[in-house]
Amino acid sequence: MKVPIRTTANGTEYWDSEAKKVLFVPAGMRPSFEVTEKPESMLYVEVKPLTDAPLFSLEGMTATQLREYAEENNIDVPGNLKKVDAIREYIEEHLAADEE
Repeated sequence: MKVPIRTTANGTEYWDSEAKKVLFVPAGMRPSFEVTEKPESMLYVEVKPLTDAPLFSLEGMTATQLREYAEENNIDVPGNLKKVDAIREYIEEHLAADEE
């Protein structure tokens, strides 16, 4: 099956699902192969997570980002908390308390 994936001024690119490669056809030329338009097997399907765990994580955020997140979610972080880990723990505790 060969499906169009991108068209530019230079031509059209097609994905060959059997050979697993991209085929290029210059502009103004016809492809020498059969093109499948709107194949059912390549339609967008929404993927749902396998668990109920949240997709959002505070890990990897800087102190500034954590404070901004807290402000957006109406969480007052005390000014004496300076370390990233302490701010993250405070926010997580506050969020866990809200869930109960």
